[in-house]
Formats: sequence, structure tokens, C-alpha cells
Amino acid sequence: MPSKTITLGKSELRKDAWAKATGAAQYVADIKHEDLRYGAVVRSTVHHGRLVAVDASAAQEAPGVLRVITGGDIPGEKAFGALVHDQPPLVVDLIRHLGEPIAVVIAETKAAAERAAKLVEVEYEAIEPVHDPQEAVAPEAPRLYTEGNLISHYEIKDGDVASGFAEADIVLEDTFSVPLVSPAYLETENAVARWNADDTLTVWVSSQHPFTDQLEIAATLGIPAEKVQVKSAVIGGAFGGKEDASIAILAALAAWAVKGTVKLVNSRQESFWAHPKRHPAQIELKLGAKKDGTFVALQAKAHVDTGAFASYGPAVGIILTETLAGSYRVPNVDLETVVAYTNNPLAGAMRGFGSPQSHFAIESMVDMLAVELGLDTVEVRRKNILRVGDKMFTGVIVNETANSLPECLSHAEEVLKRFEAIEPTAGKVAGSGLALVMQSMGLGAKVPDDSTQGLEWLPDGSVAVHLGSPDLGQGLTMIAEQIAAETLELPYEQVKSIDLDTWRSPNGNVTCASRMTYMVGNALVDAAEQLKSQMLAQAARLLNQPQDRLTYQGGEVVTAGGERIAVKEIVSRAADDGIALQSEATFSFPYPEETTPQHLPIGMPHVLFCFGAQIARVEVDPELGTVDVTHLAAVHDVGRVISRPGVEGQIEGGAAMGVGYALFESMDLKPDGGWVDNFTEYLIPTSKDMPPSFENIILEIPEESGPFGAKGIGEVTVPPTAPAVANAVYDAIGVRVKSLPLTPEKLIHIRSNAE
Repeated sequence: MPSKTITLGKSELRKDAWAKATGAAQYVADIKHEDLRYGAVVRSTVHHGRLVAVDASAAQEAPGVLRVITGGDIPGEKAFGALVHDQPPLVVDLIRHLGEPIAVVIAETKAAAERAAKLVEVEYEAIEPVHDPQEAVAPEAPRLYTEGNLISHYEIKDGDVASGFAEADIVLEDTFSVPLVSPAYLETENAVARWNADDTLTVWVSSQHPFTDQLEIAATLGIPAEKVQVKSAVIGGAFGGKEDASIAILAALAAWAVKGTVKLVNSRQESFWAHPKRHPAQIELKLGAKKDGTFVALQAKAHVDTGAFASYGPAVGIILTETLAGSYRVPNVDLETVVAYTNNPLAGAMRGFGSPQSHFAIESMVDMLAVELGLDTVEVRRKNILRVGDKMFTGVIVNETANSLPECLSHAEEVLKRFEAIEPTAGKVAGSGLALVMQSMGLGAKVPDDSTQGLEWLPDGSVAVHLGSPDLGQGLTMIAEQIAAETLELPYEQVKSIDLDTWRSPNGNVTCASRMTYMVGNALVDAAEQLKSQMLAQAARLLNQPQDRLTYQGGEVVTAGGERIAVKEIVSRAADDGIALQSEATFSFPYPEETTPQHLPIGMPHVLFCFGAQIARVEVDPELGTVDVTHLAAVHDVGRVISRPGVEGQIEGGAAMGVGYALFESMDLKPDGGWVDNFTEYLIPTSKDMPPSFENIILEIPEESGPFGAKGIGEVTVPPTAPAVANAVYDAIGVRVKSLPLTPEKLIHIRSNAE
């Protein structure tokens, strides 16, 4: 490695920035196609029911309509799913949620498809729906599946929780709840599929895992996977919600049905109804401590609502369970999580993946404990944080990156003092609060977690990155280019990524789980070293010199005599001889058997973590109950900064999402039986809702196994915001809200009841 960095930590310009800023970027819906047809989805109008009949005759005869397809037309597998194959592309028999796809109308124009979709008549036999996960697991509850509504049950015990509570000087017990939350990305789900003359299929997707889409599409159509080509276009946000393959499968079915090219684009209402959300949860916590604030026991039971389909619900339940104790050492624990099916919209992967839910509960309760004991909240946390070498309740030994926790608290303490010294606006009451966070990295033990990435030296001396994982807009492409450039000792401008195509790109696996910089970076470092070796081998051949007499330095081959030859000359001469300089490397997330506990269910435990803290200052109008976040400071350890603006953008964007979780967002069931399904009722923070003062405090405590010491930042920025805001609200007006969001109505109701 070079002694002086070339591009790491610098504010490089994203190569897609100009295209996105000017509108030139090609998202899936922007790509032009000849003879394009359009699909419109007919969706259920009931939450739960048996499908009796579908009459599409009127729609089929409507002007411009080419075909109407239903569940009975599916030639292959009748269900798909991330972890459990329980989600039908089109309903075959049982309807499990409002808005579930029943039919697709394919027409010559979008308007014709939408008009005809309204003509499809659907007959239902209504079944009583169940919307509460605790009610859903009761024996008498209506069943969504023959096996029942319980999908996962986890319980982890460590120590003796009864003895722990017996030795406690104080025991707190309370219940916390968090709502169903939408990813609310700008680009709704969409796909274009083209049936080719050679009976292959090409699908353009806005997706987090094109290679999985390829397998799901092939299985649904009953054709070999190698006949399905999936191409990734520019993606307008995902946050976990685009790990669902349903829209790509429907587009593929439509293209197969008419042997043509079909586009499907969800409306915002359809996106709310039928695509993954963050899981609602109810968490019962019981925390015991000594008088000095030392934690001695923790008991928890969480009920998690995964909606109509499993999606990633079982995996979310795992991470929620693993993070219920937050960043703290607790010698005696008994943690239980129940994941249940309900007739609600499916919940799946969403930024934080269980951690925002658990941290709202534990970080609220830690503050409540400090108040009860009359202790400083920072000192209580400092006394109990994980230290290097500690054994977690899962059996995992904490590595050196936990050294960031004391630093996070030191920064938080300093920020709190500054925030507390600020005078409130007239008529408002100010308060400050903090929250710590521990976010897992990786897919979990015993889950295949590999990432393959490729590099190619082009004849002009530039390097192409064959990125096998999609960039969701978060800047993965830039990170990959910077790591490749750094390892090859080349200018950032000399490295360029190639669009992902499952027929041509390596399989980099799904983009998720706070592991992309880590996985992609490690794979590219290995691929770059291979590429340098290939360069020296070709130079030795062309120069007729022993390879061990040549070295590679900064884009040049240096001979023993000091002659320097530009790589461009060597690559171009090799190309003339029909030789391409290409490399691929696969990195596997490390779960060493000797140090990874093997007694837990698949997906447990996680062994690497990101740590951080956020500190919020709020001003509350005591009469109206409104909350303004005036100041927010985020302290996060990234291991090593690869792209400074990339890191800052992730932190600021995650905190913005956290503010929405804290104050505004909840996809509720309305009195008329429908869901909140638009941005008039579902409120997300705007620029005016963000704190006027935002501080980024970025720590760099290297992760030994990471590329140049880097680790994840994508998810850890969300979980601490809501509890920090809730703790600040309590500091301001003495009102403890235990359910998100912290609406004015809740504040006023709780305060009036207390008085």
C-alpha cells in the first residue's frame, strides 16, 4: 500500500452527480423502449378473504387491452419470498392484505390499462382480519396460514435473571411501542421486462438484489435462470424496501404473457399498500440496577408485526433481539421476541433492521433509570458500556471497535453541556437528550454472505470496476472506485464503474446490512492485488525480464534499472496479443468457527458492530405540544473515512429519517378501514423540520478486518435519533412518551393525565 493516501478520506466528486442534478440520469422508468406496453395491477379491496372468482371479460374487451393475467396463469412457482416462499405474485386463493395483487391488465397505453383495470370484477368471501401481532398468535385468531400466525420465536438467556433482579436496588418495568413506517423513497417501485425473440427475458429493475430477482423471476416463469437477464438502472432510494422482487416478477409475467415489452410503475398509494415497511413492535422491558447505576438484569419480550408475508421479518426479529440490551454489559438477561403474521401491509427490510425499534426502548429506559436514581445520564451509560473483551449475552467477544463507545460519550457530554447553555425561544421550553447505538454488520452467522467484485484494466490505462452490487443512491459506486484507485495507486478519475448486468457482472450479493463498504472494499482490494500481479506478469513477458525484477508503483512498472513504463503501454500491447487483464475476488463475511457461538439459530449471532451516539436539543411549546429539534449532533465511528461527503451525507440523511421516526411518521389504519397511503396524511420531515444546527463528529477507530480499516455507516445513523429526541422532550417538560411518534396530541394527553 502507498505510504501517502491518494483518494481516501477526500471529497471526491461523485461521477453521477451532474447527471442526477440535471435530470439526465436514466432511472428504470426513463429508459426508452420500442413497442412498449403498460401494465396496471388490480388489487384487493379487503384485508382478509377468500378469492371466489375473477371476471376479467369486460376488461379483456376494452380498447387497447392485450391481455389480463391472474394467479391461475402463472406457469411456474406460485409464491416467492426472501426467507419463506409465502408471497404469491398474484393471489391464487387467499387474500391476506388490502392492496394485494389479483390481476395485471396489459394494454397499449397506460391510460387504457388503468381504465380496463377498473372493469375487472372480483368476488370475495370475507374473513375477519387480525391487525395486532399479540392477538394474531392467540389460538382463536383468524389464521393467515394453515400452520398459524407465528413465524418466528427467539429467546436468549444468559446468567440468572431471577438472581439478578433479586440483587437489584431498583427495578423498572415498562412497555414501548413503535409504528409501521414507510421507506418513503422518491422513486416508487417499478420494472420493465422484455420478452426476446430467442425466448430469453431481459428485465430492468430498481432493486437491491438483481441476482436474487433473476432467480425469483425464473422460478415464477418456470424457465432456467440463465434465460433471465436482469439489468440495474439508476436507483432512486431503497432503504431496504427494494429487496422485494414483486414488481419485477409482475413485469416479467406480463412480458411473457404478451411476448413483448411491458412497464409497471407503482403509484404512491400502491407503494404504501404493497411494499415493505419498517416493522411495528411492542417491547416490554424490565431493567434492574444497583444504586450506583450498574445494570444487573434485563428481561424483555417483543412482539413484532411482519404483516401478511414473512419477507425479512425473521431476520429483523434476530437483530431486534440482539440489540435489546443496546451498547451495554448486562450480566443476566432473558430476551424473547415473537414475530407474527397479521393482515397488515408486509413489513420487511428497512434501514436499521430491528435496531431502531430496540434502541427506542432501551435508550428511553436507561434515561428513566438515571432519573429514578438521581444520577447523570452520561455517567450511567459510561458505567455500563461494552468494553473490548467483554462477552455479550450471545457469547460474542467484543472487538477493538468498542473503544469508540467511551469516545462517543465524551463527545456527547461536551455537546450536552453546550446545548443546555442555550437559552430557549420565548414561549418555549428547551431540553436536551442523548442516545447511544450499536448496529450489527453482516447477514448473521450461518447465512451465506459472500461478495464477488471484478476489475479490468482497459487499453487506455483506465480501470473498469465490474460492480456486482447495486448502488442505491448512497454512493457505493464512488466508494468502490476510491478503494480500487487507492489500492492500484491511481487517480480517482482513472477508475470507472460498469452498470450491473446479471449476464456480465460478478454476483456481489444484496446491497444491505451495513456491510457494503466492508464487503465490496475487501473484495476489490484483493482483485486489485491480482490485477497488479497480472500487470507485472505481462510486463515481464513483453520486456523479456524476470518478473521478480519488476515492481509496480503508481500506475507504472519499474524495472530493476529504474526504467518506468506506463501501464497504458503494457495493457494496450497485451490487448493487441488478445490478452485481457481482468480479475475477480470474493470476500466472505468472517464468522470464525472457533470464536463464533454455534448454539444460536441461523442468522445469529452478529459479530461485528458499528457504534455511535446522537445528542438532540428540542424546544417544546407547552400549550400546543409541538416539538422543534433545534440542534442535533451525531457522533459516529466509521473505522476509516473513505469518502468524507459520503459519510457526512449518510449521517445527515439517517438523522433526518430518525427525526421523521421520532416526530411524524406512522402508517395507521384509518376509521374507514383503509390505510394512510399518501404524503398528505403520512408526514415526513421537510427541510424546514430539520434542526438548523447539525454537527457531524466523525471518529476513525479502525476495524482491523475492514478495507483500510473501514466499516459500515448506512444504518447506524437512524436508531439513536428518536430516543435522543424523546429523552430531550422529557428533559424539557417532564413528559415521557413511550410510543412513537411523539405527536402534540400524545404530549398534551400524557401531561394532562399527569396533572
